[in-house]
Amino acid sequence: MRDPRCQQNRRILLIDDNEAIHEDFRRILRSDAEASTFDRLESALFREPPGRRPVRFELTTATQGAEGLEKVREARQRGAPYALAFVDVRMPPGWDGIETLSRIWQEDGAIQAVICSAYSDYSWEEIATRFGNTDNLLILAKPFDPNEVRQMAYALTEKWNQRRALSEANHKVSAQYTVTRILVESTTLSEGILALLGALGETLGFRFAALWLGDGESGGLRCEHTWSAAPDDAAALEAATRGAQLALDAGLPGRALAQGEPTWFCDLDAVEDDPRARAARGAGLRFAVELPIAVRADAQVAAVLELMDAEPREPDPGLLDVLLAIAAKAGHFIGSKRVEAALRRSEANNRALLYAIPDTILRLGSDGICLDFKASRESRPSLRAEDFLHRHVADVFPAGVAEQITGLVGRALADEATHVFEYQEQVREGTRDYEVRIAGSDRAEAVVIVRDVTERKRAAAETEARRAREEALRAQNEMLAALSTPLIPISDDIVVMPLVGALDAQRARRVQETLVRGVASRRARVAILDITGVPQIDGQCADELLSAATAVRLLGSEVIITGLSPDVATTLVELGVDLSGIVTHNTLQNGIAEAMTSAGARGRPRRRRARRRG
Repeated sequence: MRDPRCQQNRRILLIDDNEAIHEDFRRILRSDAEASTFDRLESALFREPPGRRPVRFELTTATQGAEGLEKVREARQRGAPYALAFVDVRMPPGWDGIETLSRIWQEDGAIQAVICSAYSDYSWEEIATRFGNTDNLLILAKPFDPNEVRQMAYALTEKWNQRRALSEANHKVSAQYTVTRILVESTTLSEGILALLGALGETLGFRFAALWLGDGESGGLRCEHTWSAAPDDAAALEAATRGAQLALDAGLPGRALAQGEPTWFCDLDAVEDDPRARAARGAGLRFAVELPIAVRADAQVAAVLELMDAEPREPDPGLLDVLLAIAAKAGHFIGSKRVEAALRRSEANNRALLYAIPDTILRLGSDGICLDFKASRESRPSLRAEDFLHRHVADVFPAGVAEQITGLVGRALADEATHVFEYQEQVREGTRDYEVRIAGSDRAEAVVIVRDVTERKRAAAETEARRAREEALRAQNEMLAALSTPLIPISDDIVVMPLVGALDAQRARRVQETLVRGVASRRARVAILDITGVPQIDGQCADELLSAATAVRLLGSEVIITGLSPDVATTLVELGVDLSGIVTHNTLQNGIAEAMTSAGARGRPRRRRARRRG
């Protein structure tokens, strides 16, 4: 690592109208022989070991006060101010040394100064009156001792550097304090980020700042907030940055995030993979530092703090320590605010869900006192919040109901089960039914949900009544169906189905089903289908009856159709219904006689075979 003293400011400005004095100072401040003697004195004074590198001063000269002031101004603009100025008192024809030093301190109040004079032009009292009691000024009388000049040069430049280091340390401490205060006082993430960026820019001297947050939807980085010391100059950069999205390894922020450590970009002119670099150069910015931030310990949600300035900065360990400390605070702040936002969204959702529930909800203590209350959307006047909060349930509910609630609250707290009961209450509109559910939320509190179930009970009663009516109607229909298609056994082998009234397709199908099941279950040998009471028949019904006869014949039984009226017979002929294989008779009596004869004839072989088996 480089010696910090090599980076210290040893720039000295000499303002004297005598060129010979310029040469004397160059010889004194750059003489190796004098430097060796001075180094030994310096080592003894500051208790440092001899043999270290000698101090090298950087001397600049001017012959007039106005020229010297211009050099001071230019040096500050370059970011390389002078630490010390030697100023001669008499410099005709321009300003004298006192006037020159007065103007220089107006431009740069931190510069150390030595007034050089061979005459008593000004007394110390006059100088003190002009400049006040200041510790930035010494007087060197001519002719001067070279060692005294070198001692002054070293001591005063060292004093400037120590003050600058102390000022920078104070700025860094101030920045950390300011950031901490901002993050503690900010109530929202947006408010905190905006204040954080502004504080970093103002306290650490940056010209532009932005914060890139991990975007869970895109999986990259997204910038929502920027700050600029000169908004008009950085308008294009802000437009290109705010709202922009980058991949996790793209652009300046992405490169720093990919490396996982602070990254210094000392020359934005050489950056080609970030489209915002051109806008930054247009705003006069040439330097950037990108600082990754771990928002959570597992770093799943990341952020990058981006700071830009007009002049390049060498990596500064002290500044880096400050930025890392601020990044840690910012990461904790971002994480906590995101958690708070998630909790607020969750609470809002839960609150919306809670208020969408039409029930009355109470939170009761173990003593029966209401701790919280949410009225139903159709609350009764007796369940108003002002009547219920911080009061005992016995003061609001009917005595019997309050006693049940109190008892079940105790049981719910003990067994952590849900207890349910119902009660009725007489109101002006009539009787209302309520269901009460009680569950323990912890050992000291219980949740009571009161639901008006009047309409539900009415709906249930109506449903039950409708179901009963439908059941009765179904029974009636079945009975009517049985009556409309009766199957009458007249012997073990013969069944008769007399039909009366109009015969439609539905009834014809029911005839087929009843007839086939009846013949099969009774094992009848003959089925008589009597249609004496059927006034007329159409083609579809005729087909259904013919299908029924065919199905019975397939079961091995005989079908006899009786009671064919002239009109029905004519219709069947006109329709071309084929009744071949089916016995018909004009009267039921003849059909029964035919059936008994047929059943007897078919039964005898069965008995003979039985006797042979015996």
